[in-house]
Amino acid sequence: MILCDAVTTIGYVKNKTKSPNNPALSYLLRLRSKKSQKTMRSCLTTVSSMFGCNEPLHFDWSSLTRDMIQVVLQRLLNEHKAPNTINLILCAIKGVAEEARASRLMDADNYHDVKNIKRIRGARISRGRMLECTEIKHLFTFLDIQTTGAAIRDAALISLMFGCGLRRSEVADLDIDHIDFENNKIDIHGKGNKERINYMPPETAKRMSLWVDTVRGDHSGPLFTRIRKNDDVTSDRLTTNGIGFIIKQLVTKLSLKLFTPHDLRRSYASLLLENGEDILTVKEALGHASVVTTQQYDKRSIKRLEAAALNFSFGKKT
Repeated sequence: MILCDAVTTIGYVKNKTKSPNNPALSYLLRLRSKKSQKTMRSCLTTVSSMFGCNEPLHFDWSSLTRDMIQVVLQRLLNEHKAPNTINLILCAIKGVAEEARASRLMDADNYHDVKNIKRIRGARISRGRMLECTEIKHLFTFLDIQTTGAAIRDAALISLMFGCGLRRSEVADLDIDHIDFENNKIDIHGKGNKERINYMPPETAKRMSLWVDTVRGDHSGPLFTRIRKNDDVTSDRLTTNGIGFIIKQLVTKLSLKLFTPHDLRRSYASLLLENGEDILTVKEALGHASVVTTQQYDKRSIKRLEAAALNFSFGKKT
């Protein structure tokens, strides 16, 4: 196929209009979250690199046609990329096309053709897992007997993620002023600049109070901070990477089956549903925009399938 060959060899064309407007930059700037900007920039890089340009801000997005984009999508399918990944890339392309049209860098017919490209159908088994109760017990049995500031912090942090279903970015962004210790209430600023309220279970509230009362102190600032190797508590905010590193260290130290910070959130959702909570309540607790997203966090079906396989019989033994 000529177009398929062309997609790997064609060179990018710099903006011939000499316009100061950059549709890719305009699109990225309209995304308010740094994480979203990073994600969508990566999507744009995937596309522009297919045309020999590794810097998406230097690529002439207005030159893309419907056929060229279809080739990009087909190549991603051939590389066995997940439908959600491909559709995210398509969303980025359409976003830039919208900015190109707004700046009069793309004609109306071309923009209309790009805008009407259909999403890729299909699904993949969602990644991640639900932690077993024995794993959670093992984790906190270890942490709760430690007396170092780092261990007390880690117990509070993990208890908050597991007991309230917070994203690690949400945990990293928490200030102490976001916690109402009297009512065990948390004010969470989540994705899409959405604010929500959640409540801490008694065990989580206990570990949080221990962290604040005996280690951190009740001064204003980040709720969770970095702690140096000599157990010196700093005022520097703990980052999302730092949270990931803490989880990895505990997995290795306790010889646990690998899990990620987000698996604590998945476990929270699955346990709420297992306890009979309404899925709309779980959706609100997680800060999801759609129930469909919440359903993807439910890992109970995997356990039921495993149990069904164990109980399956090929007939009575004679």
